[in-house]
Amino acid sequence: MENEIRESVMDAIGNTPVVRLERLFPAADVVAKLEYMNPGGSIKDRMVRYMLRHMPEGTTRLVESSSGNTGAALAMASAVLGLECEVAVPECTSVEKVRRIGAYGARVHLCAQESGEGDYHAVARRIAAARGAFHLDQYASELNRLAHYHDTAPELWRQLGGELDVFVCGIGSGGTISGIGRYLKERNPNVRVIGVEPLNSSYRKLVTDRPAAGEFDTVIEGVGKRAPSRSFDPAVVDDVVQVPDGQALAWCRALATEEGILAGGSSGCVVAGIAEVLPRFHGARVAAVLPDSGAYYLSKYF
Repeated sequence: MENEIRESVMDAIGNTPVVRLERLFPAADVVAKLEYMNPGGSIKDRMVRYMLRHMPEGTTRLVESSSGNTGAALAMASAVLGLECEVAVPECTSVEKVRRIGAYGARVHLCAQESGEGDYHAVARRIAAARGAFHLDQYASELNRLAHYHDTAPELWRQLGGELDVFVCGIGSGGTISGIGRYLKERNPNVRVIGVEPLNSSYRKLVTDRPAAGEFDTVIEGVGKRAPSRSFDPAVVDDVVQVPDGQALAWCRALATEEGILAGGSSGCVVAGIAEVLPRFHGARVAAVLPDSGAYYLSKYF
């Protein structure tokens, strides 16, 4: 009998299921990979595990700026590895995500979301400099993209038997869509990669000729940025669609009430994007990743 015991929770990351969204899209072939079924609760478990495999030898302290999920994944890993961990998050982060990071034993810094000396990115950089901590810097590190190129993408390709026509993905740090998109296009250049973000986010202008129509302001955590992340590779993305918060949250709730999938707001944003682009791809198989759980936003979205 095969031994299925994992050495730690870090070895339980991955092999998340792919399910059909046939109740939401009965006339189409739409499938979604449920990344909230990773042990730390999100797709960020994969990225953190990959990045920590490349941390400097002798590292004892970790720090990161995060909208919540990367922070939780890093805090979980730090508990396993016996490392000190500090996470800077925007003050608008859901209370469930903030408490989740702290539950693993990490220190959480609530920071301003706006750009400046007090924003969560700047705070993480200062902590790293002052305490000699390893700063993952998911928004700039190539390791973010490589994690999904070497881990998430091959797993998705295998699960689908290479049979997909369109890949739809939310854009936050930009690493997920960039890594998976590159892998898929290397195996089938005809695969279309579509990014999804909230209104007036900064990524669409890098891929299309449609500039923002106003100020970026969203309640959806984990997707969209005022300024694009250096982890994003526009060369592998064919189009970016933007959806209003109301539509994203409506689809988030529909996932729960019609598919039994309790996913977060970024997943609702992705499904709203799928609904928008489906008419362009009649008869195509559309695949997506749903990054995290709605259990982390019960006080905010439900």
